[in-house]
Amino acid sequence: MGGVRGAVRTGGRWAGYGWFMSLGTVLPLLVFLLGYVVHITLIGAPVARLVYRFGIWLSTLGQEPPGKEKFDARTAASGKKPFFERIRPYSPPGWIEKRGRPFSMPVRVVWFVFLGWWLGAVWVVISWSVFLLPYPLLDTVASLLAELPSVMTLAYPETGLALVRDGAPAEEAGEHEDRGAGDGVDGNEEAPADPSPGNG
Repeated sequence: MGGVRGAVRTGGRWAGYGWFMSLGTVLPLLVFLLGYVVHITLIGAPVARLVYRFGIWLSTLGQEPPGKEKFDARTAASGKKPFFERIRPYSPPGWIEKRGRPFSMPVRVVWFVFLGWWLGAVWVVISWSVFLLPYPLLDTVASLLAELPSVMTLAYPETGLALVRDGAPAEEAGEHEDRGAGDGVDGNEEAPADPSPGNG
């Protein structure tokens, strides 16, 4: 019986990968852009997160890619940082963490009005572009999309946030709860309120 379940699970993974190599690469871009349009409205951030989650699910129809365990083990053994961690120091989330404290509300408003709203759209496309690789790096896409509030509004980043991906590691979920509410600002009481509709 266990062998049958294993075969079904393996078959599902390969079916999901086959979908990913066809429409599963393109369709998430449309879903992500739709989610972003919703994200920049006054009340759209929670809905946008659900849309991003659906876009990631759509890439493989909810199936883990074949060989994920071996891929993760090989990546961990190499000691090489994930892609999103390597680019983070050069992106708004990295700048804010290096600064060590949130930006003031006026600065965040100006950022969103003149830069954040279109830079956020670029970030969404960059997040999706990971799907152009021949292997679906679902966690990388989820991690990049989780940084979107910081890109859009200079909200203080929440490291390890994986809101847009089902099946996130429990320790990441716990870290998110410990650090504060999921409104794009850290749990510090001194952090300013979000000045714009783009923050999630």
